[in-house]
Amino acid sequence: MVKSPYTKKELQEFEQLLLQKKATLLREITEQSEEVANEKFDEPGDLVDMATELLEQEMNLSLTTAEKQTIKEIDEALARIKNGQYGICIDTGEPINKTRLKAVPEAKRTLEAQEKFDKKNKENKKRSSLT
Repeated sequence: MVKSPYTKKELQEFEQLLLQKKATLLREITEQSEEVANEKFDEPGDLVDMATELLEQEMNLSLTTAEKQTIKEIDEALARIKNGQYGICIDTGEPINKTRLKAVPEAKRTLEAQEKFDKKNKENKKRSSLT
């Protein structure tokens, strides 16, 4: 099993980055949830207005879903720090570039491996939509 290529100090810095990012996302989700909960339909007005308002609420909820996925990825990265696997690509076993981790601290793949993964997913989605 390959161990993290980063020092204890560097891992602590990445952990702080991850915890800050998670706190920010949780705050945003809470604020969005409160906004949706506080929105009321005024008078039963125009159907177009109601449809527009429902669409906006749906978009807010889908953003929250993406943010929840990011929080899950952050939690997985924190677990990798604890078990000594942080900074190692889950597909190739190669070290993940420090610059990449500073930009996307929850990254679990090298940039090249992520591009291959994304391309494969895109092709699979395309194939499944054809059937």
